[in-house]
Amino acid sequence: MTSAYDYSVRVANWDAGRNTNGPYDQLSRDEGDFYDQPYLPHSGFEAIGEPQENQAIPSHTAGWNSNEPASPSRGEETPPQDQGRMPDGHRTSFPTPWLPYTLRWPCLSGIISFAFLLEISVVIIHVISTRNLGLVDDNGSGGIVVGSKFVPTTLAVIYVLCTSILLDDIKRTEPFARLASPSGALTESSLTWTADAWWDALFGSFPTRSRKTSWAMLLATFIFIFGFLVVSPLSSTLIVSQDTIFTRDTQFAQIDMAASMPLQANPFSTTYFRAISNILQNVTTSAWLSDKYAVVPFWPDEIDHAPLGPVISNNIQTWTANTKAFSTELACEELEFKGARTIEISLGEGLDTTTGISIGLSSQSGCTISLALRNISSLASSGGAIWLAMGNTTLIEPDGFNDTITTNACPQDEVAIFTTPLTNSTTSNLLSNFTITGVSCRASYYVGDTLAMVALSEGETIVTIDEPRYLMTRIPIPDHVVDVSAFKDVLFASNWTTHVNTEKLANTNQFESPFASGPANLLSALYNFSPGQLVADENVAKNMQKIEQRFLAELLRDAFDYSSNAVPLPIPGSVLNKVRRIVVVPAVAITLEVVVAVQLLLLAAIFIYTRPAKRPLGLVADPAPPMSLAKLITNEDDTLQSFKCLYDKTTQQLKLELLGKRYQLVDGGIRLASDRGTSNRYDAVNWFRRTWHRDDHTAGPKKVFKFWVLLGLFALLASILATIAALYWYDNAQGLYQTAFVYAINISINGIDLGPVNPASIITTLVAVCIGLWWGSIDTTLRSVQPFLALAKEPVLGSKGVSVTYRSSYLLWAAFRASKRRHLVLVLICTGAFFVEIFTVAMSSLWTRGPGTVSSTIQIPRQLQLRHVPLLSTGTLPASPSSRSYKVNAISSLFNNMRTSWIYGAAVQLSLNGSEPPWSSDGWSFVQSDLSLIPQQRLQNVGNETAPLDLTMDVTLETSAIRGRLECSPYEFLSNTSLWLTEWDLTDDQVWNLTASPNILSRGYELGLPFDMLDESAYSLENNAFFLNPPPEVYKGRSNFSGDYTSFFVGPRRLQCCENTTNGEYSQSSVGYWSFNQPNETAYPDVGTRWPANFTVKWIRGRPIQGYNKTGELWSSDEARVHLIWAEKPQMTALNCMPIIETANASITLDAADGRVISFNIVDAPRVDEFAWTDDFTIYQTEEALQSTSINHYNANLTTSHGVLFLIGLLGAADVDNFGGIAKGTVVPQGQLENIQDQTFNIRDPGLNVDLMTYSMLSLVNDDHQALLDPGTLERTAQRTFTTLFQHFVNNNVTFDNGGYVYQSVDERFPDDIGNPRVPQNNTRVVEPPIPPETVTLHISRPVELLQMSEPAAWICMLLLAYLMITSVILVIASRQYNRLLPKQVNSIADVAVLVAGSERLLAMARERPVESIKSDPASTAKLGWFHGEDGIVRWGIELADKVARPDSLLEYGENDSEDDEIRGGATTGEKIDGTAKILRWFGFLKR
Repeated sequence: MTSAYDYSVRVANWDAGRNTNGPYDQLSRDEGDFYDQPYLPHSGFEAIGEPQENQAIPSHTAGWNSNEPASPSRGEETPPQDQGRMPDGHRTSFPTPWLPYTLRWPCLSGIISFAFLLEISVVIIHVISTRNLGLVDDNGSGGIVVGSKFVPTTLAVIYVLCTSILLDDIKRTEPFARLASPSGALTESSLTWTADAWWDALFGSFPTRSRKTSWAMLLATFIFIFGFLVVSPLSSTLIVSQDTIFTRDTQFAQIDMAASMPLQANPFSTTYFRAISNILQNVTTSAWLSDKYAVVPFWPDEIDHAPLGPVISNNIQTWTANTKAFSTELACEELEFKGARTIEISLGEGLDTTTGISIGLSSQSGCTISLALRNISSLASSGGAIWLAMGNTTLIEPDGFNDTITTNACPQDEVAIFTTPLTNSTTSNLLSNFTITGVSCRASYYVGDTLAMVALSEGETIVTIDEPRYLMTRIPIPDHVVDVSAFKDVLFASNWTTHVNTEKLANTNQFESPFASGPANLLSALYNFSPGQLVADENVAKNMQKIEQRFLAELLRDAFDYSSNAVPLPIPGSVLNKVRRIVVVPAVAITLEVVVAVQLLLLAAIFIYTRPAKRPLGLVADPAPPMSLAKLITNEDDTLQSFKCLYDKTTQQLKLELLGKRYQLVDGGIRLASDRGTSNRYDAVNWFRRTWHRDDHTAGPKKVFKFWVLLGLFALLASILATIAALYWYDNAQGLYQTAFVYAINISINGIDLGPVNPASIITTLVAVCIGLWWGSIDTTLRSVQPFLALAKEPVLGSKGVSVTYRSSYLLWAAFRASKRRHLVLVLICTGAFFVEIFTVAMSSLWTRGPGTVSSTIQIPRQLQLRHVPLLSTGTLPASPSSRSYKVNAISSLFNNMRTSWIYGAAVQLSLNGSEPPWSSDGWSFVQSDLSLIPQQRLQNVGNETAPLDLTMDVTLETSAIRGRLECSPYEFLSNTSLWLTEWDLTDDQVWNLTASPNILSRGYELGLPFDMLDESAYSLENNAFFLNPPPEVYKGRSNFSGDYTSFFVGPRRLQCCENTTNGEYSQSSVGYWSFNQPNETAYPDVGTRWPANFTVKWIRGRPIQGYNKTGELWSSDEARVHLIWAEKPQMTALNCMPIIETANASITLDAADGRVISFNIVDAPRVDEFAWTDDFTIYQTEEALQSTSINHYNANLTTSHGVLFLIGLLGAADVDNFGGIAKGTVVPQGQLENIQDQTFNIRDPGLNVDLMTYSMLSLVNDDHQALLDPGTLERTAQRTFTTLFQHFVNNNVTFDNGGYVYQSVDERFPDDIGNPRVPQNNTRVVEPPIPPETVTLHISRPVELLQMSEPAAWICMLLLAYLMITSVILVIASRQYNRLLPKQVNSIADVAVLVAGSERLLAMARERPVESIKSDPASTAKLGWFHGEDGIVRWGIELADKVARPDSLLEYGENDSEDDEIRGGATTGEKIDGTAKILRWFGFLKR
């Protein structure tokens, strides 16, 4: 007996005279049957080996060549003289061993190469992504989406499909490989063995008692498992889009401060303004300055200027470079109160003494401090704060007298003391309940090298330094860098009172105002001028250090400004850019690299194990077609005999009947090698029954397609379709934000973060893979049985029946072949198999994890509305015209809290790029709602990135809006300078004190009109105002003066400041103030009765010179005689502006965390606020007032509309001294001159004298003084400034209980005891107050991490699922016919062998002719059904079509043993045949 192995060896060595043009190769082939073609190897067979000695080479294989006669049966022996040689004339037609196409070396090498390319590709993109922090920038283009989402999964699907085909080919050839082994194989591991699923192949690969390990199938199974469980799912998350930060080295420029060194402490008004703004308003004045450090600026050299502002750039970048930083540290220790005693204090030389107190304090280090205070001093009677240098022993009180402070044994260099009132302001006695604390501090100033990082983002810049490095390198600031002593002198000077006037801001009565000295003025403002808060704060030293550091930083900022004009220093640095990039997920990449590498090794092993020398098949053609299998058994009588009587057996019964038999594939035929004896067979049957279910051998035949399986597939497809559709709707309606969707797993190995992995894409890909496996099993089954179904339905040619197979065709190729044969259901199934691969790609691309929002709606009670009830305050009516105005309390209250100062806030926003107030945007302010009533909840858990409760949310609601704006027009008469300018002869010694005046000009100009041109009612307007309705010609008499006027300063005070000199040269200066237009003989705050009252915005530009003294002034004060003279006629642009307050309804969206308005929409036309101007400090007389003995001097209630209060406060802020007004008849210099010592809401610097409103306007034009002379520019900047000021006024000190200046609670009304109006009021309102709804509807949008569904991928998935569902329904319908046509499964070699074993004519054709020659031959027309065999038995099988059909079902024979015996014996009746034939014809299975 010759084995298939020896046969292959001989064939491999039989290479002489091979004729490729033999009859076999000339046969016509079906265009798609690649697997029907013989495999002509290019290499590999030559190394198989030589034939063993004395082994005979068979002369031929019967029936494979059409020119050969059929060989004798296997029972006959080849004549000895013919053994060992090939007969003449047959050497060139010897058949070539066959391999499935995927196991041939070109294809298998291609699969290995493809896997290698995948491995290399993953490694390359992984390395590139790691090195470059991504592959490319994510610009959102279609190419990026395709490349990152579809390409990896598509390649993975193709690769896994190749491994699936490889496993399929190994599985279907495994029985032949076992049969071709030298010892053959038992039927249970060969002829009846099947591996429908991958787990069958896996377990079928392991060794048993009857077989060895099938390495090829085992390795192929592992490759496939790795493919569909790892490669396919993970490919969907290999490449993602995320924000990445990468670095590039860049040349930087750094400010060269050499020219400004040593730093001199010469602060400007703007220096104080910036410092105060930062401390009180927490505004960033420059990105390079912080509470701890001042960093020397640097910037990329492509920027052509030094960026010194609070926001450097809106580009998202981080700059890194080495630079220098400055810092201040205060080392403080507490001072403890040691005691107080009464003493006598001298008021000065030649003056009396007064009673005082001595206060003692000491520290643990031994420092002792003694305060000697007069009982009536401000510090003693009102409390307050002092902060001064240790060497300073004098406290200058507001009343002009001094108190003293002495120190002893103090190592520190500065001291701060805080106290509540010490004495009773009425009796001057020492109080018993006072509290006094203090600290003694040593200040240290450092400079050091450090690494600074500048983080740029949208609207924000944050500069940080490497603190450990700075602390290592810092040194005390050298004298050649900063003059520290000069800095301390300025820090503790009295100038702070000029900029933060505690006396004026804390209270209108100076004897009730807390005292403050030096920087303690700013420190007190931080505590709302409350001594009680100061003494209670244990961390006051931290605020002291913050103030000292900020003042030094702002002085450095001035030096930065000065040095920015010099050539910068080049320094190296780096730029970190935050860019949305396409990146490779390291965890996924590493996993794929490992898995694909393992698969490569397994593929290489498969290449070795599947070579014919290792795994001979003994085949010369694809055994899948029934005719090919018939060829393998046609010459084996024993094999035919063993199958001939088993045609009526079910699959289980067939396995039982063949159990224990051993077959061998030799010389192109399957030969029965051994048949066990009775006892062995009995043992085998017992083993089979123990191994299989005890009822399997008695069950009916298994159906080809089980209804419940197909129904389950349809249900699965429908559920997935419904799930995707529901998720698609939910994604569009609300978003997929729940934890189950967005949870990400962060993977790290040994502390190395490999990135987060979201299971969503992996799960959906696995679902798609499972559907693909399920559909693939149906596809494989139908492709296997389709030829048999065609044969069972009707007689068909060999090319459609016995000579065709679809096992070697896949996807669209199989669909194309099936369509040519009109196998329409198979077309749908194979097309569906192709669509399943697309479905897998689409499912893997279905999800994208990214930021999004989730919406909800709630209602909360409305608490505020726009004000229609005037504001209520109290005031004391003046006892005489010389008393201060009763309006002073209401006006002063607007400025008491510097931390929430609305004027400072607006100036900071406009000049220092500060933020808008909450609930405000683009000039509009919106009525607030209490968003704290929104329930807080945790919406999701996204894994390691989980945040606390979602406090950040966007809220959309409808509310009322209000804004202030201006309508301005320029004054046309200003071109006539004689109406507002006086020309002086400065050499006239009758007018001017030539000795006391500068000897610079001979003629000059002064703003305003001289005294001799004004009538007696307007004498106070001398050279400080101009009339707004002047006569058509130059004034010729005092009678011409009447009507409204406006002042150059805030009120009718003469300007004194500010000239601009550099090295003795006088340069251009600017003056700008806003002032009321008011009737003659009126003064602030009584500006008239017409509301809204117009005001004037002025900008004056020229060359002023200070210090010109007159000789004949009305007053004797030297100060009053000083005049500001302009060298040339100054230019002035002035606008007559009418304020307008208007309201509207709006829909707004804002950030609930900070009230920042994100967007808004004004839903109706703005309308004038009718309630803004109704009450102008209307006086209400209480019962107490009516009982007062004084007609005019009593306390009263005052009602003021919000528009009136805003405008009066705004236009009086720049003159804090005049909040209470200048009383009529006052003829003191302080009533006529601007107070240059008051700069609380002013900026006075060399060349600049403006209020904060005009300073803001100047900042809007980047300090271009000339630009504001243009009326259009002046109006534009004034408009924005006024609107911003009103925004801050609206939002100042708003509470939900009491409202604010412009908002009120919904139930606010006047108290019952308000009294009666002093002047009867007209209660008829123009409009009725609005009645808003009781609730507010909030539409809440919370930021969440969303799992977003790709719309194209979702539609592709749903359409493909719909196709698969429709196809599965068609298959369910068709399966009923298929199960009737083919009542048993045809999976194994034995299943096919029993169908052809009794078909003598078919076997004869198989012996005589090759498969290719009979495909299109009408003689090959065959039918699967009942037929009479040569032995007279009616059997079920495949036979040529002219046989008579037998109409009994196989199922009946499986259930009726008597009929089985009758049919096998041939004893049947004609009635039986005719009856069942009618049944089959009724089902359409037989032709009539």
